[in-house]
Amino acid sequence: MDYWLWTAVAGFGLIAILFFNRQLKIAFDLVRNAVLGIAGIFAVNMLLAPAGVAIGVNLLTVFIVGVLGIPGFLLLYLTQWMVSRLV
Repeated sequence: MDYWLWTAVAGFGLIAILFFNRQLKIAFDLVRNAVLGIAGIFAVNMLLAPAGVAIGVNLLTVFIVGVLGIPGFLLLYLTQWMVSRLV
């Protein structure tokens, strides 16, 4: 009886570790993309600010860059460039 209990606890623990490991990897990737995206936005803003194309760093832009990564970064600047051309 005691053997089956410890086997069940160990099996449940292994499944929990595998499940939370995947969740932590997703959260880590999101935070890493957001931090790198903020650094990229600051760097590109310094280069493109004289041309009138600049992106503000706020919760929405951090979320877009964090979730989408480089395509989100390019999407933000392409959208800003298109809007600045219309005005």
